[in-house]
Amino acid sequence: MKITTKILMLLFVLMASTQVQAASIKSSKNIVDGINYQLNAKKQTATVIKNVEPYVGDIVIPEKITVDSLTFYVEEIASGAFAESTGMTSIQIAKTVCKIGSDAFKNCTSLTEITIPEKISELPSGLFDGCTSLTSVTIPDRVSSMGSGIFHNCKSLEHIDLPQRLKKIPDDTFEGCSSLLSLNIPDGVTELGDMLFKDCMSLKEIEIPLGVSKLGHSLFLGCVTLENVSLPVGLTKIERSTFENCSNLETVVIPNSVQRIEDDAFKNCSNLDSVYLPNSLKMIGEAIFEDCSSLVKTNIPSAMVKIPSEMFKNCTSLEAIEIPASIKEISSNAFRGCSNLKEIELPTGLKEIGGNAFADCVNLKKVKSNGASPAKMSSSSFDKSTTLEGTLIVRKQSVKNYEFDKQWCKFLNVSVF
Repeated sequence: MKITTKILMLLFVLMASTQVQAASIKSSKNIVDGINYQLNAKKQTATVIKNVEPYVGDIVIPEKITVDSLTFYVEEIASGAFAESTGMTSIQIAKTVCKIGSDAFKNCTSLTEITIPEKISELPSGLFDGCTSLTSVTIPDRVSSMGSGIFHNCKSLEHIDLPQRLKKIPDDTFEGCSSLLSLNIPDGVTELGDMLFKDCMSLKEIEIPLGVSKLGHSLFLGCVTLENVSLPVGLTKIERSTFENCSNLETVVIPNSVQRIEDDAFKNCSNLDSVYLPNSLKMIGEAIFEDCSSLVKTNIPSAMVKIPSEMFKNCTSLEAIEIPASIKEISSNAFRGCSNLKEIELPTGLKEIGGNAFADCVNLKKVKSNGASPAKMSSSSFDKSTTLEGTLIVRKQSVKNYEFDKQWCKFLNVSVF
């Protein structure tokens, strides 16, 4: 009985000692071999955390560490743990690590390559944001989701293989990756996020899988070397600024499934010479072709009732375009600066022409209007070179209607058909 009591007392003392030891460990700095850890004595796990001073040199994260004779398994890298460690040149991560926090390696400007452990299934936002020297990243196949901006401003990254389980590539993932040459988008991906490839100035071509049904806005904004893109069948909307400032884009194929094109979609695509807009389109935003200075051939879908503002502004190579019978309104600045436009035929049902709609169209010398009654317009709708030097052609029985209109009467030369 006395022996049993002594054993119990000894066990109690040992347990109490262990608890005190664990409490002491948990509250200490826990720096082991230059790496700062947060310890969990209950779970016997360790999390790599941010150091007081940035990490430098070659870092090796071990599978386990020993602190005061207790073993702790390294399973996590905390958010921002290595952020701003500009002097860290390499890192090896133990296979026991199963979680990495957001911005963990943000602005590690000397880091050139990294292998993500096999246990990782999710990559958090901003993981490698600003790692300007990063050229190689190995991502395990089990990764099924990614946060936004993971490779934002990784200016040295040329190629990367993405895991096949991905369904979505989120916002800003490759924004500012100015050296990115190619990327294989997994077949299972259905959504591409906003500004995904913004300012990827070396990206020449990319294949978008057939299953993609949603493209984010500004997707290829500033991709100045992008030449050709085929959009997937099933896509219903081209978001704003999708191809804006893609100055080398030559061709783009828009499928018949597309119903909407938002503002500035192809703005300043200065090398784009032709594009077909399908009749499935029900809505077109403003300035979609503004500053497309090489555009020679395009069309206006038959379902449209309005030509939006600045749609063809400064399309200096456009010589002719057919305006469908469905059009009721030509908005302000729609054709402004189309300096090679030579003639235009206005449909019977046209009701209004906005201000500066044909301003600076210095070669527009033939305007044919099919309407019995002249459309409402402002004093700036046509350039003076058109009204003074060009010819207005109207129906014989409608001449008086145009001659007595306070704006249309400014055409000096009128002929009939």
